[in-house]
Amino acid sequence: MANFVLVHGTWVAGWIWRDVAERLRAKGHLVFTPTLTGLGERDHLASPAVNLDTHIQDIANVIKFERLDNVVLVGTSYAGLVISGVADRMPEKIASLVYLNAGLPTNGKCMMDTVSPERRAAVQKLVDEEGGGFMSPSTLVLDTGIEDAAANKLFLSRTSAHPYPSLLQPIQLTGQYKTVKRKAYVLATKKISHHFKEYYEWATQQPDWTAHELATHHYPMVTASDLTAELLATLAI
Repeated sequence: MANFVLVHGTWVAGWIWRDVAERLRAKGHLVFTPTLTGLGERDHLASPAVNLDTHIQDIANVIKFERLDNVVLVGTSYAGLVISGVADRMPEKIASLVYLNAGLPTNGKCMMDTVSPERRAAVQKLVDEEGGGFMSPSTLVLDTGIEDAAANKLFLSRTSAHPYPSLLQPIQLTGQYKTVKRKAYVLATKKISHHFKEYYEWATQQPDWTAHELATHHYPMVTASDLTAELLATLAI
């Protein structure tokens, strides 16, 4: 059985993986769903000092202190950068990297470098006006894809502001993450945003990557937890 570490993206927290985690555990897998510093139940730790390095250390510490090996490290959205940084620090601990509708890293670039100048300016305006200059408000959450109005309202009520410095800090990589033997990109094909389609197409051309599709919106772990869990279980083999 596999050791899964599932890493959430912006504005959400470890809770977003609950349904997927339950399904993977039912299959006998060990599953961790840590919450990044400054978000969810750890929102009281938010500060201007919380950055990408903080979030990389969050996940690296889970692997270190839980004494995990052969980890299937899964990241969604912004967490694509987080898991890349973790694998770059400890590639010997990682069996598989899975980018689930996630950003792929470019050394020396930050997450906000992947959005248009107009979007970046709009985000900065909200950070300054509503986030105390260092928090990105959860009002920026894009279309969730959750069709039931009550469920969508509940989802949005659980989102929280995201430490903006983590989205502005350029990632610094040695390239060691590339030595992880199994790497996969999973594209959510409904309402594709950012450069995810480009990342998917790039992955299809790489000899040491696999590329997959899920017919869902940006939160497949919420809107298609069964399909997501089944795919992740397959990618762990």
